[in-house]
Amino acid sequence: MIDYRQRITAALRELASVQGFSRVTVDDLATRTGISKRTIYRYFRSKEEIIVAVMEDLMHGIEKDTRMAVEASEHPVDKITGAIGVVLRNIRQIQPLALHDVQKHFPQLWERVEQFRAEKIQQIFEELLAGDGQDCFRKVNPKIFTAALLACIRAVVNPNFIMENNLSPEETIRSLFDLFLNGITMEKTELNH
Repeated sequence: MIDYRQRITAALRELASVQGFSRVTVDDLATRTGISKRTIYRYFRSKEEIIVAVMEDLMHGIEKDTRMAVEASEHPVDKITGAIGVVLRNIRQIQPLALHDVQKHFPQLWERVEQFRAEKIQQIFEELLAGDGQDCFRKVNPKIFTAALLACIRAVVNPNFIMENNLSPEETIRSLFDLFLNGITMEKTELNH
């Protein structure tokens, strides 16, 4: 049996990776999938509903794969690198232009994306810093660390910042997490009290 919903969302994801969501029309989707507009509208009431489905599929996949990566690792650092690897693999599905369109034209959906990533990051790092990773990480307040990380993610892993600075999402995420996990100094330094 043909999964029309899946074909439609896959086509939108592919087209949006080049054009962004706002430039793709339902006619483009019909041409790409070989499915009539009438049939597309039988499965989705609007293009916005298809965009929501694409983003929800992405978030669901990231959540499932992240959980599996974290559970598959014993060492806390491996849990983090596994989770980051999942994000890097999945972020390739949605390019900055498409994310920029979500942020600009679909603010409620962008807020769901922001809330999703905040919850997942907070959950992973607070658990590791409070318990599992005590022998691997410096003693830091998990609330302060995750709040700082989330603020940086909102500022840096953001479509506008990525596009304005001609970065790739992968490079941006890698650099940010490298900074948070390894700092900027070549050797360990302690703040004077």
